[in-house]
Amino acid sequence: MSTSHDPARPGTAAVAARRPRRAIIALAVAGALTGGGLIAVAPHASAATGVSSAAVQAATSKPKPKTVFTASKHTVSRSSGKHRPTFTMKATYGGKAISGKAKLVLNGKVVATRSLHSGKASFKPYWSTYKAGKNRVRIVVDPASGSLANKSSRTTGVHKKTGSPVVAIAKTKVGARYVSGATGPSAFDCSGFTSYVYKKAIGKNMPRTSSAQKHVGKKVSRKNAKPGDLIWSPGHVAIYIGNGKQIDAGNPRVGVVKRSIWQSNPTFIRVSSKAV
Repeated sequence: MSTSHDPARPGTAAVAARRPRRAIIALAVAGALTGGGLIAVAPHASAATGVSSAAVQAATSKPKPKTVFTASKHTVSRSSGKHRPTFTMKATYGGKAISGKAKLVLNGKVVATRSLHSGKASFKPYWSTYKAGKNRVRIVVDPASGSLANKSSRTTGVHKKTGSPVVAIAKTKVGARYVSGATGPSAFDCSGFTSYVYKKAIGKNMPRTSSAQKHVGKKVSRKNAKPGDLIWSPGHVAIYIGNGKQIDAGNPRVGVVKRSIWQSNPTFIRVSSKAV
């Protein structure tokens, strides 16, 4: 039996030749409908059109603004206060500042959003925003102009130092007056100072006298002492802050002062947070 041939129907070879061109057209249309995102296609030019996948990508992608990301410091501690790290982003395109939003991303999570003013936005996260140890910080710019793509800044590292809350509170009282029998918050004697600091920092209810405070914790060697430990000597108590230094309410002449350990053979005591 013979098979008839319809001259109006294109042959198999003709259909195959049209497929690359149709695929490229379909991809270009998809790119336009999705806002100009990048489309992955085979890295070969179409025999029918000579248009490469790279050309399709270039035609459907948006230009990114130029960004400059700066960090004022790379460590943060509980006592940083107003001196904690500040992160600033400046975004421009064609040499001109752009408008839009900037998002601060901390450890993969957006923690704050600011409007760009003259292309700039600044962030100053609180101490509690960070996790202990290493943190990864970046800023993502979201331009107001739909013709520009979002731009993510480089990532910078910030280290959160937990430190001793006892030392942090003690430092805030340096310069306070010495008054016999005073327990704060603006004047202290030696045991009144330690009582106030431990209560404020860790909720510890300390005995009122220096002699009784000798027994509030575990004795440790000077070599193993840590910031926040109590330093006891007959008739006096102080707070160890590390590196051979202490903070104590000394006398009416010096008040609450940060200084080197002057006691000849003091006892170091590790104070727990449990109430007495």
